This record gives sequence, structure tokens and C-alpha cells, in this order.
Amino acid sequence: MDEASWTTRLLERSPCLARDALGQRLARIAAASLAAVDPAACVARHTHRLAKPTGEAAVLGEFVFDLAADPAQPGPGEHGRVWIVGAGKASAAMAAALVDRFGERIAGGLVIVKHGELGPIPGSAVERVRGDHPIPGPATWAATAKLTALADAVGPRDLVLSVISGGASALLSRPLVEPALWIELGAELLGRDVSIQAINKLRRRFDALKAGGLARLFAPATVVSLIISDVVGDELALVGSGPTVYADQAELDAYPELLAELGERVVNLPPRLRAMLAAPPVPEPWPRDADGQPQGVHHVLLARNGDAREAACRRAQAEGLDSIVLLPALGGPAADEGRRLAALLRAPPPDLPIERPACLITGGETTVDLEGAPASARGGRNQELALAALPLLAGLDHAALLTLASDGEDGPTDAAGALVRGDSLARARAAGLDPEAALARHDSHTLLDALGDLVRTGPTGTNVCDLAVLLLA
Repeated sequence: MDEASWTTRLLERSPCLARDALGQRLARIAAASLAAVDPAACVARHTHRLAKPTGEAAVLGEFVFDLAADPAQPGPGEHGRVWIVGAGKASAAMAAALVDRFGERIAGGLVIVKHGELGPIPGSAVERVRGDHPIPGPATWAATAKLTALADAVGPRDLVLSVISGGASALLSRPLVEPALWIELGAELLGRDVSIQAINKLRRRFDALKAGGLARLFAPATVVSLIISDVVGDELALVGSGPTVYADQAELDAYPELLAELGERVVNLPPRLRAMLAAPPVPEPWPRDADGQPQGVHHVLLARNGDAREAACRRAQAEGLDSIVLLPALGGPAADEGRRLAALLRAPPPDLPIERPACLITGGETTVDLEGAPASARGGRNQELALAALPLLAGLDHAALLTLASDGEDGPTDAAGALVRGDSLARARAAGLDPEAALARHDSHTLLDALGDLVRTGPTGTNVCDLAVLLLA
């Protein structure tokens, strides 16, 4: 979707954005960020199909691959058929864009999705199947087995295009330990103050299709991974837990440091899970041919949180706002980050290089520790961040904080985030709501929904972490 379409959707689904000029301006800024990381547009920018005197070439990022005139009979240095495999929240849109690009060259494939239509992508033999998210389960096991079976049809001279985005860790999985234990560990860690980087490092040790496992399935065929990053820092080994990124010795040696980083979170796990973590499987090495040459595996980063932030900043500048991208990236407990951002709005530091009207844009990924939260509590890290900001925003005229999950899904709710302003706290108290109590029980969704301050997009089909837009009009 383009900026205009995203603006329309945001205004239609989020009355808090539509109610005045300030909200509408924020809607246009958010729309620019989402349009910049649209999977189809990103594939179109980074892939090309070039005609040659004999055959043609596939240009994928900085890599060029000669394609044989007859896919069934590739000559020296040429690739034959093209396959599409992968998983993630953006995988269906990425795969469909590749089908548009390479058409009859595509022999087949399969992508594992969380949302959207299932069955073949129109005009192709690339299938879309459903997996489980955020914790793998029976649907993921079945979808993964179906994808794995494709390996038998892929020839050594074929070209495998792997589309990977956030969500792939759960949607594509073949644990190397008892599945019930793997599910239990995921449930324990995902509900705690544990970074996704740490969780994905564990996944790389305990899942056969991580740490290069997906690429290994298709060896010796060449694999090109097209990646949309949902990880702060864009370490490709951690996006979807790196299905096409092989582990090196340094990563294996760093495992004790990972457990030390997790600290008491590991100590407090049930004994059966602690025992599992104490003896991690060793990933298989990068496959090599008879001459000792490693399998050809290449990576192309299509989009990242920085792209969304920079697009938002450009749109804000076009809106007449003095705008900058604010660092460091969001991280750590969501409530702490909400207070930090609200404090910036209340008292901008003297050395901050902006003048009102101004816009600060940041992004990243925070955490929420749900230990002790009642079962009835609903929310997500973006909503919790917004709720925590209310006291420091109170009474500020012409100031607002917009939070947004780029995938459109903030926790297990129908909201992507929230828009809170200087009057949000007063409106809450006038309605008999208690923001402090709601924050303590991690029930941000209930309160913000009652205020009409939620931002809704529906699933966006992309995933590049979270965004926060701070506006001082």
C-alpha cells in the first residue's frame, strides 16, 4: 500500500487520529513509515530481471545470477529453475512480488504465514500455508513438514529464493528437543522481560531449521535470502532466528555468555527446562561440496526499522515540522521508555537540535514482564509505553505521543498502538479510570480502548519492530 492508502486506513480505523489536525498530521507521518517498508515495494526496488544474449539474469540486491535459457538444462555458470520458500508476517507479500517479477521462471515453493489468504499465489505453484504464532504448535509442525518435503524436488543448479521476516521463528520450526518442552520454554520467556535477541539466540541452538537449517535443506543449490528485519541492529542471524544464516564458532562459544545474560530468568525456570538449556545441541556446519567449497548462500536486506523511521522523518519535514530521528533505539521495559519519551516532550533538553513545531521519531522494541498479571489483562508493549507516558504528558498543550507496532499487532489485541496527549490523563480520571492501576496490572488495552485512544491498522503484512512519534506543535 502507498502513503495515501495507509493514511485513509489509519483515519478510518482510528478515531483518535481523525478527530483534529494534529491527529491527521500524525496519521500521514505513520502512513509514510508503513509505505516505506511495504514488502512488495521493497522487493520491486531490490530485484530485477535482465535479458541477455543467451538466457537472462536475476539481479537480487548486489548479487547477479545467470539464468539458463532452458531452466531444465542449465549450462556452466547458469542456474535453472527458481523456487520460493520462507516464512514470516511479510512472506506472502514478498513471495507474490517475486512471482510478479520472475513469472514462468518460478517452478514452485511454499511460504508459511500468520494471516491472509491461503492456497497458491495466483499465477504460480507457490503455496501459502498457515503456521502458529507467537509459539509454534501443530500448524507450524505440519507447515514445516510440507516445506521440508520440497527439498527433494530442488536440483543442485536451481536458485532458491528464501523470504524471511519477523514471525518466522515460530511459523517455521523443527525443534531438536521434545516439542512440549520447546513450547513451554517459549511461553516462559515471551511473557517476561527478555529481549527478542536473546530468545532468538536460544532458538538458533534448539531448532533444526534455524542457524542455516533452512538453507541446508536445499544444499547444494544456491540460496538467496530476502529479509525484512524486525530486530534492532538488523543482525541477520537473529531475524526469524536466521534460517539461512549459518552459525560460526564464535556464536557457539558465546552460549555461556547468553545464559549469564539471562541470569535469574534461567535460574527460575522449571528444572526440566534448565536441564534442557544446559545441554544445547550443536548446529550442523555449513555444507561443502567435494572440492571443499561452501554452499552458495547470500543475503539481501530489503527493509528495516531505520527505513520506517527515516520515511516518517521526511514526511514530518514535509508537514512543516522540524524533525529528527531520535537515538538510542527503543529497548528495555516499555513503561520505562514511555516515561522517558514523555519527559522529552515535557522538557526537551537544551542541546536537542529542534525548534517547535517539532517532531521526534524513534523506533525499536521494548519488553513487558507479565509475571503476576491477571489473566483478564490485555495489552502490548506499544500500548503499555503509551499508558506509562500519561502522567508526564498531563496538561501539555499541542503535544502528543503516537506508538505503533509496524505489523499492526500489539500483543494479543486488535490494536497496533495508541495516541496519547496532554488531556489523556484528565479524560481517564473523569471517566473513573485509574491509569496507574491499569499499568500495574499490564491492562493497557482496556483503559486506552475506553478512552478511544487506540490506533488500529489491522495486520499490515510487514514487520520492522515498533515506532514512536513525538509531536510538539
